[in-house]
Amino acid sequence: MINEAVEFSILIVDDNPTNIDVLRQYLKRDEYIISAVTSGEKALEIIPKINPELILLDIMMPGMDGYQTCKALKASDSTKDIPVIFVTAKTETKDEQFGLELGAVDYITKPISVPIVLARVKTQLALYNQQRELEVQVKQRTRELEDTRLQIIRRLGRAGEYKDNETGMHVIRMSWYSRILAEQISSN
Repeated sequence: MINEAVEFSILIVDDNPTNIDVLRQYLKRDEYIISAVTSGEKALEIIPKINPELILLDIMMPGMDGYQTCKALKASDSTKDIPVIFVTAKTETKDEQFGLELGAVDYITKPISVPIVLARVKTQLALYNQQRELEVQVKQRTRELEDTRLQIIRRLGRAGEYKDNETGMHVIRMSWYSRILAEQISSN
């Protein structure tokens, strides 16, 4: 769920300043930080600086069009997970299908409907936020599992030491050899 105190960064990419102003006006809310650029090339330049959580992308632009921009975003490890919503005057089903195949999460046709834009933006931001939270939880759980495995190995080693002196010394020698081998492998 979206925490209302969280601010989300949205990037609008459209070659028409009027379209940018319309979208900016509709999305003018406390939880949205809106940035805008007028070309795909400028979008690719600014994205690393502003780290948007959502991109509203026009298709028909001079130079790098929206399809090319989306393709470049999805090809980069640093931007591939940013949701892209096409906002365009292209109304053909084949255009929408192509945009979604490129990796866009949604497709809105112009003239836009304010309630639809607001609902879809909110939905995509909620999904994006949920995905990020799940990734954090997975990383945390993975660390916990690695720590648990290490504790088990150490405890089994200690148990082996207590069986008898010769077995205990064997376990200690094996741990030292394992450490030396691991250090050699990691230094190569």
